[in-house]
Amino acid sequence: MPAGLFTSVRSAVTLVTACLLLPFSAHPAQASSWGSPQTVNSWNVINGRWTANNELETYTPNCVWYDGGTLMIKTYKAANGTYYSGRVESKALYGYGTYSFTANMPDGRGLLPAVWAAYLNPWLPEFDAAEIVGQNNHTVYQTLHDQNNGQTQYSKNNSSGWTNAFHTYSFTWWPDHVDFAVDGIITGSKPYTTPAGTGMHFIVDTAVGGDWPGNPDNSTWATADGARYLKVSSITYTPYYP
Repeated sequence: MPAGLFTSVRSAVTLVTACLLLPFSAHPAQASSWGSPQTVNSWNVINGRWTANNELETYTPNCVWYDGGTLMIKTYKAANGTYYSGRVESKALYGYGTYSFTANMPDGRGLLPAVWAAYLNPWLPEFDAAEIVGQNNHTVYQTLHDQNNGQTQYSKNNSSGWTNAFHTYSFTWWPDHVDFAVDGIITGSKPYTTPAGTGMHFIVDTAVGGDWPGNPDNSTWATADGARYLKVSSITYTPYYP
């Protein structure tokens, strides 16, 4: 998948009525109401070689499972040199609201773990809640790709690194803009309006190699079992009704 402060000017009436606050945003709601958070756990599991962005991985259902309530994505290099990983896409499309992932991302040269969403048919737009380049785990990237693949990207640094620990990565899709957040702190907001009928599929995966992270090397697989794991303990959608 490709890599991605605005304060809305609203009328006094909107400001008075907007008493519901987005869970991860300082922006007031634009009227109307929020629904209850929904757990997302119904997936299409991808099976096959993936070549977008010159990536190297073959996705297999064998690299996807649940450990209790935690979604597990395993990535490793097989004895025959094939890179195996996992990717899931939600069966349902979702609309305006907050898309939230509590994830423990792996590091490792040449890996690109990501939690994100896209329309898929057609592909764009795409909103990336988090992407981390495995050899640069001090920076998390959040990106909006519009329907023409125009990109707006925000990043947040962490001197301790973002990988091998759980953090909450989210975005909230409003009718006129998108807010990105990490651990409840807004990282950026982009004015944006999608075409009528657009929806989003939740997506979780770890890519191997490709244009952005480059290729893995032996250090990537220098773990106790020769594998890296993306763990997502919570995936929720909180609908917003304009």
